[in-house]
Amino acid sequence: MAELGDWTCEFNSLVMGRPDSAISLVAVDGLLSLPDLRTADLTLVQRHGLYPGDDYMNGRTVTLTLEVYGSTREEFADALSAVYAAFRPAEGEKPLRFRFPGIAGDRTAFVNVRTRKRSAPLDLNFAYRVCNIVIELFATDPYIYGDALVSLTLASPFGGTDPKLRFTQVGSVSALPVIVLDNAKNIVLTDEVTGRTFGLTYGGNVTIDSQAQRVTSDVGTDFTDRVTAGSIWPEFEYGDHRLALTSEATTRATTASIAWRNRWV
Repeated sequence: MAELGDWTCEFNSLVMGRPDSAISLVAVDGLLSLPDLRTADLTLVQRHGLYPGDDYMNGRTVTLTLEVYGSTREEFADALSAVYAAFRPAEGEKPLRFRFPGIAGDRTAFVNVRTRKRSAPLDLNFAYRVCNIVIELFATDPYIYGDALVSLTLASPFGGTDPKLRFTQVGSVSALPVIVLDNAKNIVLTDEVTGRTFGLTYGGNVTIDSQAQRVTSDVGTDFTDRVTAGSIWPEFEYGDHRLALTSEATTRATTASIAWRNRWV
């Protein structure tokens, strides 16, 4: 998908907020706010306070306020029709893509939403081809996602080199990467900033899925039981990281292709 310009958003192929566009963004609410939480705290009997339970997020409500303007009657009608067509009710969730400086690590991001409400006054301003439309969108998944995948590569020491992979994880939610290893042999992946290590007793090509906590070969065989004792599944919190990879491969270096999608809440 095409990169968005600053202070613009896109939904259902409709781009809003472009300079000199007939559809302008007046306000966006719900991207900086936390979703409502479901709590599992229990009331203590004949004691002060509560017994702490787990908190879980509900969905996220995003409200767009648009100003639709037309220099001619035809331009005004076309712009209104485009808004109506994009924000139709009773349809599945689609990505609301946006790029607002400072939000989502100053990158293009998206949240999957569906239209729940749309309101606009028919008043004197409307007679002069100006209309403010308020659209309420709802996301059952509260996370905001980076539009582009983060893809990095690290190799094990070979031929006198000792490479390190330095990067900054910008998502507010910890990244759970997928790591594809080529020519692996009894590897250890170490985050030298956090001190966490992940080891695997295996020879060949393998994929590590941190979110699923599963290790599979390139033909789909499960090798999760080959994870070494004391290993911590790779997880990258917000901030700086420095990774090192060791391998017993002797013919060439072991390479790790690391990928994840940034998330914010």
